[in-house]
Amino acid sequence: MNRIGSKTMAAICLLILLNLIGRADSRSSESAFALSADTHSEFSTSFQVPSAGQIVVEAIWNAPQQSSQQSPQGAYRLRIVLIRPDGSEAANREGSSPLRLEYAISQTEADGFNAKLPAKWKAKVINSASPIRSEVSGKIRFSVPLSERQLEDAPFTLLGSGNAQELPVRVPVPGRLIVEVEWQTDPPGADQAPSLTISLVHPGLDRIYARRTGKSLLRIEQQITEQDLERGRRIIVRIQNDNAARVKGRVKVLFLPSL
Repeated sequence: MNRIGSKTMAAICLLILLNLIGRADSRSSESAFALSADTHSEFSTSFQVPSAGQIVVEAIWNAPQQSSQQSPQGAYRLRIVLIRPDGSEAANREGSSPLRLEYAISQTEADGFNAKLPAKWKAKVINSASPIRSEVSGKIRFSVPLSERQLEDAPFTLLGSGNAQELPVRVPVPGRLIVEVEWQTDPPGADQAPSLTISLVHPGLDRIYARRTGKSLLRIEQQITEQDLERGRRIIVRIQNDNAARVKGRVKVLFLPSL
């Protein structure tokens, strides 16, 4: 590659890198690929998509020397394809480097595929677009949304003397679970609301992740791993009142994927 081509490629890499770093609510990954001249030559990388948002696949590559006489430098064409976990094609695009593909995924679609583990999407780069094919190498990058979402927002009422309520939530993929509970006496009075005990339990592991006792507002944060999810994705939030006063409150469960 000549000096102009090298500078162009460096500029493209820098622009794409800065673009990916700027996405605070996404995760990005990069892989090198090398394709033969065969029409079936392809490279694929797999990943999970936990949240609604934009899936972005980007590929950059060097124009093969032997094809430079037939087309301008950098005009060698490849094809990139985004494959859903069920094997169907979500989107595809052909073109010269750099090549970018975008796909908008809804939370319903993401949750549907994440109902079973592992729900792996695939990004493929295929050497089948140019009429005169050659060996080619480059890099493929993908970016997936990792937005925080609310799994539950529910009211509760507890009598005293050990009365408790359990709220099951389903964790779709590995990530951080955040539980926030606030309450007051029922009916509201001058006295401060009594302390409650909040527990976070994984029934499949027969394990209590965390337990806190205190005044309103109480907060628990817990990292849920892929190994945890292999034993079940149902997590229980347990709220218990060991005091005499009746209380009424609200529990919120937030989730931030961390693939």
